[in-house]
Amino acid sequence: MRDEIHLLQRTMSHSTLLAPLLALLACQAPSAQEVRAAGAAASTKTRTVAILVYEGVELLDFSGPGEVFSAAHGPSGRAFKVFTVAKTKAPVRSQGFVTITPEFSIADCPAPDIVVIPGGNVPSEDRELQEWVQRCADTNELVMSVCNGAFLAAEAGLLDGLEVTTHHGSLQALSANYPKAKVFTNRRFVDSGHIMTCAGVSAGIDGALHVVERLLGAQAAKDTARYMEYEWRPDEIAKQHAEPGRTVTQGPGGKLGETALKKGVPAALAEYRALAARPDEAELSSEGFGLMGAKKNAEARALFELMVAAFPDSANALDRLSEACERLDDAPAAIRNAEAALQKLKVATGLPQEIARRIENTSASRLVRLGKGDPKTLRFACGPCGGDCDALRFVASGPCPYCRMEMIALKTEE
Repeated sequence: MRDEIHLLQRTMSHSTLLAPLLALLACQAPSAQEVRAAGAAASTKTRTVAILVYEGVELLDFSGPGEVFSAAHGPSGRAFKVFTVAKTKAPVRSQGFVTITPEFSIADCPAPDIVVIPGGNVPSEDRELQEWVQRCADTNELVMSVCNGAFLAAEAGLLDGLEVTTHHGSLQALSANYPKAKVFTNRRFVDSGHIMTCAGVSAGIDGALHVVERLLGAQAAKDTARYMEYEWRPDEIAKQHAEPGRTVTQGPGGKLGETALKKGVPAALAEYRALAARPDEAELSSEGFGLMGAKKNAEARALFELMVAAFPDSANALDRLSEACERLDDAPAAIRNAEAALQKLKVATGLPQEIARRIENTSASRLVRLGKGDPKTLRFACGPCGGDCDALRFVASGPCPYCRMEMIALKTEE
């Protein structure tokens, strides 16, 4: 029935696609008017969509766009043929509980029209994957990253000179590690024509719907969102995107951390309290974590010191500060703040159980790593995922506090 409904969609003139297609060929983002003009036409071509997967891939990052593209219809029926591809055809796990068997490897994958690079534990330093992405970008219509999948696109040299975005927790790291890219904090996605970057997790659905609108027209995108029971809000997104782009350096956390570093915590605290729209602890924590991801550990420490001053009863603020101190090789401060975090945790009320477990595990494990306990109790490790957290050891099991992969029990000799 759905195929019959979609076959009844009106056929549009190809001439109205000329302006936006010229913009795309120039690798410029089509304007809102051009996108809506493109919505007056629909392509009959069936495009192929290769969704890259790997160990620890974020579930919604790849399944969200996969659902959009597989559900989208044009005048002749389904508009996209979607398949998964990985470095090899070996099964990979997502979110610790979903096993995916890739349909293709990068060695036998047919040339795709669209490539989706989802986030998660992105193997961004894998040279073979970088080269595959580069080859695809040389010949295909679109490379679309979701969340921190932008890091693989950046390593492949695709983001140089472009306006881009990523998950809010990775904005700082993307900006610091790839200075040729202009990283925006106030974008659901950034369409640069041949390259498109989306913010975190569910933003990939909005990005994919935007691509459907761009290629098949607004009605096709609306029909897809309706079928998915997804509350798509393109007008709200367009309104946000009409605002001037805000770069990472303009974020309140980064500014406050810089003030704390240069002028001291009291000055930063006064600046924080004077803000009309004051970021909450979770927002500051996320920005501080992003600073650490960007290797700006001194700035992160200053921001976390501000957090401790602003939220004196927070075990989370103390734990984050302890982590920054550990990264700066300040063992005494790391130990002092980890012990304080565990003490605060004993009297904390209303703290979600998952966060409490994470704080207890990270602080207790840090103390052992710094010599305040039996090293034999560090019996658990990350997946591994290929990230920095692979090198850490923990006293308790559960999701890795950093990448969320399920931790594994180590053998005695490890």
